[in-house]
Amino acid sequence: MNVEMVSWDAFHHLARDLALRIRESGYRPDMVIAIARGGVVPARVLCDYLDIMEMTCIRIEHYRARKKAPEARVKYPLNASVDGLRILVVDDVSDTGDSFIAAIAHIKEKGTPLEVRTCALQHKTVSKFVPDHYAHEISQWRWVTYPWAVIEDLGELIESAGLLDQEADAIIRELKRRHGVEPSLEQVHDAMQALRDRQPE
Repeated sequence: MNVEMVSWDAFHHLARDLALRIRESGYRPDMVIAIARGGVVPARVLCDYLDIMEMTCIRIEHYRARKKAPEARVKYPLNASVDGLRILVVDDVSDTGDSFIAAIAHIKEKGTPLEVRTCALQHKTVSKFVPDHYAHEISQWRWVTYPWAVIEDLGELIESAGLLDQEADAIIRELKRRHGVEPSLEQVHDAMQALRDRQPE
């Protein structure tokens, strides 16, 4: 499985490009709703670029790193009124599209927004849902790790590859061989610590 690690700098460029696309479309959201957890950081940065003060989030369970749940479901619901508002729903990536579909249905159950649009930093063409706005299209499927999920995702890769008993240098070599990524020693150490903390006593 190919893995792409998006750096903070690359994220900045994606977020700025996405904000420009939204602005150029003429859409002026009154409220941003992030799909937590992956959409929270992009949503806050988009609020900054687009000068939007109102932001909240919906927690939708779908993935724990690479492990996919049977279906997307709302775990923590919307806690704000959306009546008469132009809404922008934000996630980091449109992968299967299930999170966006669940989010839109939930928002419309909770009120009557004037308009709901969606956006993501990246859109995978295999997704059943195409966001209204996205900065980059991924035509060849790969797992994308964003900088706010590096430790969690690396931990899953290390665990699934059975590398828990390996030294950090060996883990980096194996992750590069298997997945084409080369994390730093610090990232691997932090991921291993997180895995140890997760283990029952």
